[in-house]
Amino acid sequence: MLHEEEWRQDFAGRKILIWGYGREGRASCALIRKVCPELHLDIAEARGKGEALLQKAGQEWDNVSLYTDDAVDFSAYDLILKSPGIVVPAGVPTEHISGESQLFLKHCRKQTIGVTGTKGKSTTTSVLQAMLAEKYRTHLVGNIGTAAFECLEELRDEDLVCYEISCHQLEFSHTWSPHVAVMLNLYPDHLDHYGTIERYRAAKQNVFRHQEPGDVVLLGAELTAEYAMRPDALRCGTDFGAVGKTLFIGAHRLDVSDCRLVGEHNYQNASYGYYIAHELYGVSDAQIQHALAGFQPLEHRLQDLGECDGVRWVNDSISTIGQAAIQALKAYPDTDTILIGGMDRGIPYDGLEDYLAARPELNVVFMYASGKRIYEEMKKQGRVRANMAVVADLKQAVEQGRQMTRPQRICLLSPAASSYDHFRNFEERGEAFRRLAFHLA
Repeated sequence: MLHEEEWRQDFAGRKILIWGYGREGRASCALIRKVCPELHLDIAEARGKGEALLQKAGQEWDNVSLYTDDAVDFSAYDLILKSPGIVVPAGVPTEHISGESQLFLKHCRKQTIGVTGTKGKSTTTSVLQAMLAEKYRTHLVGNIGTAAFECLEELRDEDLVCYEISCHQLEFSHTWSPHVAVMLNLYPDHLDHYGTIERYRAAKQNVFRHQEPGDVVLLGAELTAEYAMRPDALRCGTDFGAVGKTLFIGAHRLDVSDCRLVGEHNYQNASYGYYIAHELYGVSDAQIQHALAGFQPLEHRLQDLGECDGVRWVNDSISTIGQAAIQALKAYPDTDTILIGGMDRGIPYDGLEDYLAARPELNVVFMYASGKRIYEEMKKQGRVRANMAVVADLKQAVEQGRQMTRPQRICLLSPAASSYDHFRNFEERGEAFRRLAFHLA
């Protein structure tokens, strides 16, 4: 249930700007209207692409003022609730910037398990929620698609919240962290937003930075900087982990052969959920096995779409970094052809280029800006070969892949790049791939 008076204290009498009217912005407006119906709100969006959202906000709410963000005096506000992904321009004061995640954790941190990392957040959070739901009433929120504020009306004090929390949601979380925090990994990503890997890492570290005594943090095996900050952390691969389809906690083993997850890395991801559910919340091994046997892997993540024209098509549109493409190829060793490329955000591709060079039998189709950059970098190194091709876009890449892939082998979309310069999101890109592969476009 919503403790309205507690929430009212966060908003009453303050001059508030809702900066960004996406899912979190709409949920923030709804919450404030619920607890402070008399309060005037200002809403800002980007000029051009955001003006349709402003129009929608004006239709949905009374007692609001609408602005393009280039016309906003940010110093005039007591509280700015910023949507994730908005880059704060130089010169804009940040002391009053907050967001949904910060306020949600202020009120609900004790019942929240927060999961972050460059890759694997959605699967880990979803698997964790499935395990905990065997024993508890749970809520799955955050970057996975449901705004945290949307669950407040139904959230009971005894419930558990599984919160997939992105770097952008953590960027201005300067005071509170979840009771249980998970940081899976960290690879260069979102450098167009943060500028440096150090700033990106610092945002991710907020998932555990403000924890209190008695809180718990689980870290990926390679996160040495984070272990230096939290030597009490539980370590994947040591305290818990997975070998094949067997999960372990210390010397204890659990066979989960009935689980339909694909790829060794996904069983490592599941092991975080196993430790939390079993050790911290008392979910039994039998309940864990039941949850994993019924777990449906998420769309656009190593998703086997089936066969068309003798080719097996696999959709890994979620892949936005080189390491993700490498993991996809390891998960599907029968891959004949991989489609790579998307928006170029300037992240390094050295590891992916080394891996592709070491797989001479693999057909590679490069597309869009980042694919062309990878191709050119490999060309300068003398690593381009006859079974590599460069095309303009996804439509051409699918047709090239159809021609290059042998019968009953896999053509894999794992772009190792963001989708935003040609698609609204990775989901739209994955759906476009499916339609092209099966001649539905």
